[in-house]
Amino acid sequence: MKLDPKALRYLSKDDFRTLVAVEMGMKNHELVPVSLICTIANLKYGGTKKSIQTLHKFKLLFHDGRNYDGYKLTYLGYDFLALKTLVSRGVCSYVGNQIGVGKESDIYIVANDDNQEMVLKLHRLGRVSFKTIKNNRDYLKHRKSASWLYLSRLAALKEFAYMKALYENGFPVPTPIDYNRHCIVMSRARGYPLTQIVQLRHPSKVYSDLMNLIVKLASYGLIHGDFNEFNILINDEEEITLIDFPQMVSTSHLNAEMYFDRDVTCIRVFFEKRFNFIGERWPKFKDCQNIHSLDVEISASGFTRDMEKEFQDLSKQQDDDEINNNDSDENDEDDDEDDDDDDENNDDDENNDNNIENENEENIKKSSKVNKKEVGKEIKKEEEENNNSEEEDEEEEEEEDSDSEESVEDNTPVIEEFKGLSLNKNRDFKFSNLKDEDQNAPIVLRKEFIENLDENQPTEPKKEKVELTEEEKQRRKEEKRQKMITDKVKRQLGKTMREKVSVRNNVKSRTKKEVQAHISSY
Repeated sequence: MKLDPKALRYLSKDDFRTLVAVEMGMKNHELVPVSLICTIANLKYGGTKKSIQTLHKFKLLFHDGRNYDGYKLTYLGYDFLALKTLVSRGVCSYVGNQIGVGKESDIYIVANDDNQEMVLKLHRLGRVSFKTIKNNRDYLKHRKSASWLYLSRLAALKEFAYMKALYENGFPVPTPIDYNRHCIVMSRARGYPLTQIVQLRHPSKVYSDLMNLIVKLASYGLIHGDFNEFNILINDEEEITLIDFPQMVSTSHLNAEMYFDRDVTCIRVFFEKRFNFIGERWPKFKDCQNIHSLDVEISASGFTRDMEKEFQDLSKQQDDDEINNNDSDENDEDDDEDDDDDDENNDDDENNDNNIENENEENIKKSSKVNKKEVGKEIKKEEEENNNSEEEDEEEEEEEDSDSEESVEDNTPVIEEFKGLSLNKNRDFKFSNLKDEDQNAPIVLRKEFIENLDENQPTEPKKEKVELTEEEKQRRKEEKRQKMITDKVKRQLGKTMREKVSVRNNVKSRTKKEVQAHISSY
């Protein structure tokens, strides 16, 4: 997204307060709901919703209402917040033209009140040209995901730290001035990108300066990681300025040698293709020596202070192990004497253990005699209780048998009465009417009943077929033929009526005679 600072003059304090509220809500929300924006901004009389409308009109906020009414910052809104802060600090007052575009940043010219030109670099991670940031950068570390705005902020912070450390140690880099969020303000380096240079006066000198710069970075514990013609500026005096530092790694990185060799080969290949210069010598990673620990100071990826502490702890442990090994040889003889004394003490301990076991066995025998007497008494009580319960169960069973015999005697006459039940009168059955009905009622099946009904119904006389004469047959054929013709004519007339209104009116006005004359033509 291109920076357009024209709308900056039309925004009020409430609008910037609303932008900050959305930024705070995006720490734990992908889309910040309107209710949360209102509570964070805390504006009076519904001023937050009015500010949201103006910000959305200038494309500083993105609205998504699919799941719920939510907003999030765009890169332009993030630019406005950073510019507002830099202006309030007095760092810059004017924004000029765009002078460069990269895969992860945009570069603009800015100036302060003294008309001193500077460079504003806006990090814009998440473009189509650079979306493999999780594989190529270590900004996320242990986090699984983050917004592109947050990643751009981390990249700017990391680059400013590298630039400041290199500038303080005398490296040819731009002067870092200030940063805020995803923006970096630095001095403007007078020069041209090396990729735009067609001819050099002293290619060997420039080649040696670049190789010495790679070696100097390695001596401070750093590797650029993207040391090519696009990140090197050269002026008319053939002086070099190095830019673009977010991808720098430490020399203690696992792939440090690969990154170092890649930087060297990029320069060698470019000079060979562009200037037809083949360098006879080039540095190797094995020959580089770490003189300074600048990577530890700025926490370069691949080496940190925690790793340095762990290294020191391991070295101390190795020294302690060597001292302990020397002392162990002297203590071997003393251990043999101690073993003899331990054997004598073990014999005394065994005798004491045997005496204790004998005493325990006697106590167990005494306790077992007492327990046997108590158990015998309990068994007698249980037997008496079981006998009483068995007698009660027998009495209950006898009573149940007598009751069941009485119930069978009562039910027998009812079963006999059901045998003579009339099947045709089940719905009106009553026990009081059993004596009045016949005992031997006939059983009528459904099939026989239906046959009786068919026999009783009167039969209609069958109609005799009348044979038609040949004249009547021909007359009926003519009628069918005439009917088919009339239907066909009506269909054709209907088609013509649908095409034009005038034809429809003419058809309506036709008389029956015309229709009959048309039919007779067939």
